Amino acid sequence: MTKRITIRGQSDIEYYRKSLLDSSAETRLRMGKLTETSDPFELLYQMKFAKVGCDPIDSTRRLNLIEQLNQTFTYAASLKAAEYLLQHHTAISPLTLNLGTTSGWDIQGEKNGGVVAEVFAAVNPQNNGKIEKDIAKVAKANALHRYVFFMCPGIGFGPYQESHGHHGIQVVSLGCD
Repeated sequence: MTKRITIRGQSDIEYYRKSLLDSSAETRLRMGKLTETSDPFELLYQMKFAKVGCDPIDSTRRLNLIEQLNQTFTYAASLKAAEYLLQHHTAISPLTLNLGTTSGWDIQGEKNGGVVAEVFAAVNPQNNGKIEKDIAKVAKANALHRYVFFMCPGIGFGPYQESHGHHGIQVVSLGCD
């Protein structure tokens, strides 16, 4: 399913954040019922394979819980990154967010020299060489503003000191709140 959304300002960001919360609430209701009726192994099986969760921005579309978890936090990181970009580059709106498996940069904007960004959420920003792979990908862009954003527990919001100075690409931790 293609998920390409347009962000023009803070109200769009808040709309999609509310969608994330609505989907999370729907899943919590489903999980509550499931935990009451399943034995422990069956519960884990249902979480992994059954469609007990839902799409992070469409609570009527069912997904397995693992997929929902992965997508929810990547989408949340993408919204935080869009907010950061709109605050630091006031003349780049609108931004296009290519969520999930949608092709293109995770975030892109065409105005005033352009902006591109790759975004991810992970337990450790170094896992699977993700930062370096995203830096290499963004380095190929012709945009004036190039970023890699990530959300990771234990790393506060701001420039990521361990990865500065790569081809003029800014690497920014979005924190994890």
